[in-house]
Amino acid sequence: MSRSEFREVINASKEKTWEVLFNQYGDIHIHNPSMPSSNYIGTATKGELNCARHCTFDDKLFLEEKITEVNDNNSFKVEAYKHNLPFLKKMSAIYELSSIGNNKTEVKMTSFASTFPGFMIYLMKGQLRKGLTKHLFGLKYYIETGKTVNKDNYSETFKNYKQQ
Repeated sequence: MSRSEFREVINASKEKTWEVLFNQYGDIHIHNPSMPSSNYIGTATKGELNCARHCTFDDKLFLEEKITEVNDNNSFKVEAYKHNLPFLKKMSAIYELSSIGNNKTEVKMTSFASTFPGFMIYLMKGQLRKGLTKHLFGLKYYIETGKTVNKDNYSETFKNYKQQ
């Protein structure tokens, strides 16, 4: 599996960041501009071990994933178990939160992916990186401002907010 690591510093407490990233797990579409909708699967109403979510990327492409490991309020692992994303075979991610000062939290996301055929990972790495970078920026923007970012306002929001 190919491994990629991403980091984002969020101007908020670790608890507030955990609240959005983990406890609001099924509502990832609020801060991920690549996903117009998401929802919990089953009876879950908040993030917890083994809870699952359904995420859409457009009218056809979807992903279902669940939380498979939790380490207190420090980290958790997500594994995709059903999707129709072209060429992608297996996917998972580990989110780690670290308090790096007063109301500053670093989110480290380690992403793992494999493709079929295997060589496609080299062609798709840039696209995957772009999507995950958007996700973490959207998380930062949402936590810091309370405003959502979506595919329509992402470019302008990213350009203006990063300059501040």
